[in-house]
Amino acid sequence: MVIAMKRFFRNGLLVLLVWLPAATMAEIRLPVFDAHLHYSEDVHAMIAPERALELMSEADIPRAMVSSTPGPAVELLYRLAPERVVPFLRPYFTRAQRYTWFRDPELPDRLRTQLDRIPYRGIGEFHVSGTNADSDVVRAVIRIAQQRQLVLHAHTDLEGLGFILPEAGSTAVIWAHAGFDVPVATLRRLLDQNPHLFLELSYREGITEAGQLVPEWLRFFSDYPRRFLVGTDTYNPRRWAEITDLAAEARHWLAQLPAGIAEQIAYGNAERLFAKDE
Repeated sequence: MVIAMKRFFRNGLLVLLVWLPAATMAEIRLPVFDAHLHYSEDVHAMIAPERALELMSEADIPRAMVSSTPGPAVELLYRLAPERVVPFLRPYFTRAQRYTWFRDPELPDRLRTQLDRIPYRGIGEFHVSGTNADSDVVRAVIRIAQQRQLVLHAHTDLEGLGFILPEAGSTAVIWAHAGFDVPVATLRRLLDQNPHLFLELSYREGITEAGQLVPEWLRFFSDYPRRFLVGTDTYNPRRWAEITDLAAEARHWLAQLPAGIAEQIAYGNAERLFAKDE
């Protein structure tokens, strides 16, 4: 799979995709670099790591950003397929800590310790909203990401993002779900003002209507083709069971874009963000 993926990106098929008309894209099963996979404890209890990788293959997901609660589950998956799994570390180790981690002064030290276990590429997906993002612990986590050249994956609201982005500076920030329902005009302004911000599109409202791309989003994708990532957000076992359908849903609206833009969003942007060492 890995060799085939490299050949796909490097041989003439890539050139062909760039020039194919959008109508033809519907007939092409674009690979998807999934920018929002979870392999948490409840999933691990039901789906073995080998089967999880099989499900990714069945959905044509050659690589993915993967996190877990707690962290060791994603470490198992990474060790089994380091060429496919881009591991992210969540800054909390139980589901209950999701609501309190940003007030825990001991968390940064625990985070540093676990980051040494495998070559993590980012911190997140972490949940924090509003003024809770304006905390010493959140700032410490951002500094750790800066020091280790890690990407931040933030599930937050507009107010929380307003605290995170100035602290992050040139560190890449992926905004989970692209703010859910934040107006496109606001998203455009954020992308213009923050060149290291990326929008991840799982659960994002308003992209399609009756299966068709909304014109506003077609223009948005066309104007900022290098700033979007596709995700499935497999936060529970049911979502893993649906992963092939979730990837197909993304391909359906990707097929309505010009080919060059579709391949950027499907995998190109994430491949650049998480380039492999040659």
